[in-house]
Amino acid sequence: MSNIYLFDVDGTLTPAKSKIDPLFRKVFQEWAKDKEVYIVSGGTFTRLVDQLGIETVEMTDGVFPCMGNMFYQKRDQINESGYSEWVIMYENRFKGAKNLLRSLNSYVAKSEFPIKTGIHLEKRPGMMNFSIVGIDATPEQRQKFKEWDGDLGERKRIVEKLGKKYPEIGFVIGGAVSIDIFNKGNDKAQVIPRYFAEAIEHNQVHFVGDRIPFPGNDHSLAEVLREHPNGAAYEVGSWQDTAELLKQSPFA
Repeated sequence: MSNIYLFDVDGTLTPAKSKIDPLFRKVFQEWAKDKEVYIVSGGTFTRLVDQLGIETVEMTDGVFPCMGNMFYQKRDQINESGYSEWVIMYENRFKGAKNLLRSLNSYVAKSEFPIKTGIHLEKRPGMMNFSIVGIDATPEQRQKFKEWDGDLGERKRIVEKLGKKYPEIGFVIGGAVSIDIFNKGNDKAQVIPRYFAEAIEHNQVHFVGDRIPFPGNDHSLAEVLREHPNGAAYEVGSWQDTAELLKQSPFA
């Protein structure tokens, strides 16, 4: 029985919305050489390439960006830059709900966090990403919100309230400062029945993520795998934790 490895990105392979550590990039690329590896992230494909570097993405067998609402697979043919051609195999659409945008704007207005910058909502294929501090906040602003939210739990309260008001929509905590929003069922867990349904019956499927406890955006995928005899999920707190994990069985 072979192993298949799935990885989140923010907080797992990189700091949130930041580039991968250069030394860890080399370690991960060397580790991935002879393994079947996939990325499952809330970010867009373009952002993941920017964070990980195209050389790292090339080491994977496929990328599921936007909470698994898209799937990119590489072709054998090489482009002018010397890298593989990546093609979209499927893409979901986000249906939304009446008055949802109004509700999100009201939470920005009511929040007592003092820093609010730029746009607060980013539409992505099959989902939206919402942030009180702002989608394009600086690392320093993001860190201040992370510490503030950690003490007060504002994102958790917003997720709970929105979930009750819009039962057809899914709301989970994503990354360091945001909330991921999607149609119920179109979260990271969808990659198992959609792509790995047959593979998991004959292989061990392992997932590594930092937001595994509910209501984190890695929770649903971790739960699906933990309920299957051939699945496993591992919670990390940083890319440094992931680096240590790669030295251990069943990763080493």
